[in-house]
Amino acid sequence: MSKKKKHINYPKERTILSDVLPFEVPITFSNRYFYSFLIDNKIELINGYISYESKYIGANKDAFEILLKMLFSTNLINPNFRKIPFNYRISHKKNDFRELSLIHPMNQLKIIEFYDKFKELIIYYCSISNYSIRKPDNIARFTFFNDQLHQSNKGETTDFLELSGKEYENLKTFFSYSKYTNIYRFYEDYRYQRAEKKFNHLYKFDITKCFDSIYTHSIVWAVLGIETVKENVNISKKTFAGIFDNFIQYTNYGETNGILIGPEFSRIFAEIILQRIDKNIEEKLKEKKIFLKTHYELYRYVDDYFLFCDNEVLKDEILMLLKHELKQYKLAINNSKSLTYNKPIVTEITIAKNRIIDLFNYQPKLEIIELNSLDKKHKNSLINHRFNFIIDSNSLATKYKIIIKESQIDYKDVLNYSLAVLNNKIESNLLTFEKVFKEYLNKKDKGELIKSDSLEVNNIEDSLASYIEGFIDFVFFIYSVSPRVNSTIKTSHILSKIIRFYKEKKKGTNEFIYSKNCRERIFKKILDESSFVLNKNVLDPYAQVESLYLLTVLKDLGKEYLLSEQLLSKYMNTFYDGNILTIKKETLNYFSIVVTLFYMGHSKKYPNLKSALLLYIFNHIETYPKEKRGKSSEMSHLMLDLFACPFVDYDFKEKILLLYRQEETASEITKSKLDAKKLFKFHKTHKYWFTKWERFNLVKELENKKSQEVYS
Repeated sequence: MSKKKKHINYPKERTILSDVLPFEVPITFSNRYFYSFLIDNKIELINGYISYESKYIGANKDAFEILLKMLFSTNLINPNFRKIPFNYRISHKKNDFRELSLIHPMNQLKIIEFYDKFKELIIYYCSISNYSIRKPDNIARFTFFNDQLHQSNKGETTDFLELSGKEYENLKTFFSYSKYTNIYRFYEDYRYQRAEKKFNHLYKFDITKCFDSIYTHSIVWAVLGIETVKENVNISKKTFAGIFDNFIQYTNYGETNGILIGPEFSRIFAEIILQRIDKNIEEKLKEKKIFLKTHYELYRYVDDYFLFCDNEVLKDEILMLLKHELKQYKLAINNSKSLTYNKPIVTEITIAKNRIIDLFNYQPKLEIIELNSLDKKHKNSLINHRFNFIIDSNSLATKYKIIIKESQIDYKDVLNYSLAVLNNKIESNLLTFEKVFKEYLNKKDKGELIKSDSLEVNNIEDSLASYIEGFIDFVFFIYSVSPRVNSTIKTSHILSKIIRFYKEKKKGTNEFIYSKNCRERIFKKILDESSFVLNKNVLDPYAQVESLYLLTVLKDLGKEYLLSEQLLSKYMNTFYDGNILTIKKETLNYFSIVVTLFYMGHSKKYPNLKSALLLYIFNHIETYPKEKRGKSSEMSHLMLDLFACPFVDYDFKEKILLLYRQEETASEITKSKLDAKKLFKFHKTHKYWFTKWERFNLVKELENKKSQEVYS
């Protein structure tokens, strides 16, 4: 078989597809169209100014240049890189939140230049630690050979990062990463099991608020040495570390205490600092004749540590040294989360996962058994299979709760794992069922079945619907206890596969494969369960992305299953100001604005609520300080998405441009109105920026999302 070399034409700009966005963004949001805009117009930073080769002419060229200034800076020759990130919160722990950040498009352009210039140095400074088990070690590959070797070497679709030694048809990160894509891979690896055999004790601990505590200048200390930097401060600013320090500060509006959480480049920044600390610890332990692999083993996954050794004295000595080294960099161990395990080293979570697997092997379960002629109910029957659907959602929920209680863990500890197993199970169930059952549906349509067989086919289809209703019931039972972004995404995966199954149509026709009655039962179940969650978790400033995923799933059901205006109004935190429906101040942010607008779309069902949303958008822009609008990531993303949005009219777009610029003189207002017309015309062909407003494929977007996951 001849080798066919295939090229993956991802230029340096692919950085913004993989390394700048938090994982926890709405499913409707991506950088794909922004990336295409950069590529199509050859937009890049060259020696501090923005270079481009516009393909546009006339009014579209004027619009293009207006958009450049909205995207990046009013001064393209000498742009301002000190920008305000869009910070938003997600649920993290009980009564606690994690703040994530979406950086300004200007900083996204800057990171492309930085990665391109310093990619080899990033790899080098991430290679000095013997403890780290998650670090960039190469540039992700650009080509592959589509041969038998490629098929055996091809990365799994479940690999969340580019793994060294594997080839990928879809590059998921700029760098390939050594050893582990996911912390749970480490638990199952021979290194972990070897260390368990070799040593009697495992000590798990992490760094307290690691990213929040990092002092940006400490990367210069890590790379050049603290004393060297203190003696050569100005020189250090021009080095790789100094430039990285400056970039990290400017993404966070000049802040030096703490780094942004979410982007991959932040993890790389932290990794370089922690690599130096690792190296210092190992060298100082060697001086004391304490050797890695002989006296102890220490593994670090980002800011989580796993220390294997044989006695308490050695553990205390290593921990004391680690605390001292961390303190040099203004970091500290989180003592409240430290755990100790003795042989046999089995964590409570491991015990729970094994019991959950045993439970799920029993139910939910779909069995299809091939029949012989003696097993058939009727000698003329063409049905050669028996379908067994095993699920009792109440019993399943009780047994699951017992596992949680007896294992002494929280729901959140195994929720993502449980949903991942259920996701694989429903996918397998539906594929297996469809492969066998489609044959009987075809025979039924052709009139080839006897009457009893036709009734049996109907009964089997009804039984499947009941099974799926029970499946959905259990999924929402475990999910709704502790909704988080990761678990919402996994729940959305499950629901999207079920929706896709029931929306499949007969080949070459517009008819659905499965019955209308069963489809309506399932869609109504998804609507009811999702409505319950949305009713319970109204939008607030502290957690929004979680429920926005459910809103997108509900949109996929179709217009017949839209939420009532009353429920959606409650979810969006509205009240009546006199006779006018109004959204409470500071309820919505950029993400919740565009997703709720996406959900309502062109529907006539929400006239009052849509008016309230447009008024909220107007007030949201108006109250944002004028002098900061051009620096704001939220304002840049919001303005561009609104101008591309097909669900708001031209008058509103003109109105918000005038507001954004806050023009005062007659000539300024006239010019802004003319600019609005140019932008409106431009967006008739340039359909999307960050939100995919139409022709949205939920299943495809969720599959793409799966490849971006860093933690699970």
